[in-house]
Amino acid sequence: MVFDTADAGADGDGRRVELHPGHVVLRRRLGGLPLRAAIEYSRYRGLAIALLDPEGEDDGVAVVLVHDDVELSVTLYSAPHVDDVVAEWRFWSGLLGLPMLITDAAGTHAAAYPTLGRLVIGEAQLRRRGRGVLRYRRPAMFKRRAAGRPAASPPVHRGERELSARD
Repeated sequence: MVFDTADAGADGDGRRVELHPGHVVLRRRLGGLPLRAAIEYSRYRGLAIALLDPEGEDDGVAVVLVHDDVELSVTLYSAPHVDDVVAEWRFWSGLLGLPMLITDAAGTHAAAYPTLGRLVIGEAQLRRRGRGVLRYRRPAMFKRRAAGRPAASPPVHRGERELSARD
């Protein structure tokens, strides 16, 4: 995917962004010289939701690929309302395998969900009954009824030679 974005530090106030499967390529001209930077996605901190105009009345929001060097951060998507950007935020996070970040008022980034590497940590969920290996082998009635109970005092036959009487 290739697109052009604004870059105030570059000649012509623009740069070209190329998204490849394992890395992003940034191309721009600086002082008449062409510059090319190829950066792996693992070098980025994550995908953040940021306000386009934090102090203004405009409530535009953007999904930004955040790098420690602000010049290497890339805006992937922008929308006029917050509702429009959440699906894109999740999409890009899943596609690139990067954590979802939230930008606070000071401009710092924090994880939106607790993670362990690329894995999002959540509460453990109970297993649903009837989803195991025996689901198609046993009738559902056997799963529902209570287990049998042995008698409190089973009969004991002492001193008898046979358990069954012959008449």
